[in-house]
Amino acid sequence: MPSKNQALAQRKHAQYPEGMSPNLLVRNVPAEVHATLVRRAEGEGKSLQEYVMSLLKESASKPTMAEVMAEIEANLAAHAGPSMSTEEIVAAIHEGREERTRRLLG
Repeated sequence: MPSKNQALAQRKHAQYPEGMSPNLLVRNVPAEVHATLVRRAEGEGKSLQEYVMSLLKESASKPTMAEVMAEIEANLAAHAGPSMSTEEIVAAIHEGREERTRRLLG
């Protein structure tokens, strides 16, 4: 069941006709943050809207740490192999090291 905020967001988003993009309003932006964004936009020859849109797209294109961890957990669950004990893992590491040493000294 969606939270109250999720339900409100879905309802507000549903009002846009197909093909029409929703708007985003950010209130109470500190003056120094606004000035920095304006300066950077001008430096790139963009409007403030274009510049902030590029920042939003860049941010949205990168997964969050929670999304990365969820994907890793899903992959591990889907490809669960036989589990090894701590002792077996340590033994395998030692065996690999000994093998590498034999090859180097070989």
